[in-house]
Amino acid sequence: MIKGCSVDGCNRDAKERGLCHGHYQRLRRLGHVQAERPLGRKTEGYCLIETCDRTIYAKRLCAPHYRRQLAAGDVRVEQPVRAPASDRHISHGYYVITVPTEMRYLTGGESQALEHRYVMAQVLDRPLWPDESVHHKNGDRLDNRPTNLELWSRWQPRGQRTEDKVAWALELLRRYAPEALSDQGGT
Repeated sequence: MIKGCSVDGCNRDAKERGLCHGHYQRLRRLGHVQAERPLGRKTEGYCLIETCDRTIYAKRLCAPHYRRQLAAGDVRVEQPVRAPASDRHISHGYYVITVPTEMRYLTGGESQALEHRYVMAQVLDRPLWPDESVHHKNGDRLDNRPTNLELWSRWQPRGQRTEDKVAWALELLRRYAPEALSDQGGT
């Protein structure tokens, strides 16, 4: 028979030493279970460092100060924490973005998403199904304008349709070299 956690108010099943997994991990890491503090990953408050306004990540420190503490044994208060230049980066040729908390219903709760999939989910106002993919009509993986994106079933062949490539080439010529089209008898 499984017994409950020995911490007052905790209704989780005991796993190790009469404690649930969460309280056992606290005991192992901190030396005590901190029964008054609720279990859960959400922490409230701000970094212990007076000059820092970031939210708590672990052990009352923000993520950069916590990493410094782990790596060097010191948070190095005198060294400023570098702010990220952008909330997006490129991975495998696609933009990856940070999804705002209130919009995570479009990404299945994920905090980061491929930008083109997120844009399409916004257009559809629903999360994408696992068998759906988003196709870039002009072939540029970084061009995530809704007009350049097309929803496909996953079971499509790889590559681009030639008609999409030709249409994009004509659009480029009309925009940047209309004389090239008129020389060839085009419009």
